[in-house]
Amino acid sequence: MMKKLVLMLAAGLAAFAAQVSARDLRVGSECTYPPFNYKDANGELRGFDIDVAKEVVKRLGADASFVCMPFDSLIPGLVAGKFDLLAASMSITDERKKSIDFSIPYRSSTARFVGPDGSDAKPLTDDGKPNPDGLKGKTIGIERASTYENYMRDNFPEATIQLYDTADNMLLDLTSKRTDLVFAGPIKLANDFLNKDRGKGYKFIGPEIKDVKYFGPGVGIGMRKDDAGLRDELDKAMKAMIDDGTFKTINDKYWSFSVLPASN
Repeated sequence: MMKKLVLMLAAGLAAFAAQVSARDLRVGSECTYPPFNYKDANGELRGFDIDVAKEVVKRLGADASFVCMPFDSLIPGLVAGKFDLLAASMSITDERKKSIDFSIPYRSSTARFVGPDGSDAKPLTDDGKPNPDGLKGKTIGIERASTYENYMRDNFPEATIQLYDTADNMLLDLTSKRTDLVFAGPIKLANDFLNKDRGKGYKFIGPEIKDVKYFGPGVGIGMRKDDAGLRDELDKAMKAMIDDGTFKTINDKYWSFSVLPASN
């Protein structure tokens, strides 16, 4: 009888272990935003956001599968249950927190303008405040549904905003002289444009903008509001990654500097 009980207990534990290991978490991402989330020449999904998401999900004892969607469809897709998590370089803002929850931030969230070397644009005053007259009559390229769009509309009403579905199309129009400046994250702009041949003759225009009202405390992994338990698991896993050096290993794969927010 005891032997039978032991066997039944072992079978139950094995079944439970199999169930946990088979747990699958679907992760939504844009998949067109290198070096954060993109598909390589072989169609493999890669990038900083993807590496962070995979490591976090692994620490939850789960397997990660990815769902690619346009950036402006990600929050509606998450809320509708098309995936469980959102890892797409999405800044944590009060407006977005009305719809979804976020993990602790794992990347800083700031903004900067880029334009040609000879640009006469002056988006910020000498003391770092928005300077509407400095962009009057200028056309600014911005990725659609981004925090950058909100900042521009509120602070530069006399500038023309041109919206793009992808950062690559935005940068293509800059080099084709169809826009005067682009406005996006400085890590992205430096990595994918200014540090490459196509970025020769262009530069950052004005200093880095750190406005928590628009750009939040950083970038986080998103989840539905009814998943508080999952949020707690994610935060614990993220903190452990940072503490044990795993996050730094992922970070150093892409940059020679830390992208972790100072608060972490």
